[in-house]
Amino acid sequence: MRDPRDSIDLQVGRPDGGTDQPAKGSAAASSVGRPYLQLWFRCSGQYARAYRNADGTGYLGRCPTCAKSIRFRVGQGGTSERFFEINC
Repeated sequence: MRDPRDSIDLQVGRPDGGTDQPAKGSAAASSVGRPYLQLWFRCSGQYARAYRNADGTGYLGRCPTCAKSIRFRVGQGGTSERFFEINC
């Protein structure tokens, strides 16, 4: 069963000194653990995960090569997609 809080609105930009760090272990939104989004960074040709923050308001992902950050907000009117392609 999907959690309605997993819908997101895209908001691209650098974080304001945020401290969200990925947690170890795998977790899909419907399984035990911390929900994440799967990200494909085109500039590096690598996958990365963006884990949901502790208060459940969003996700933060970072390119493993160029360190560009992307934020995803959780909210109404978003999308239920779990995979995103990022152009750095």
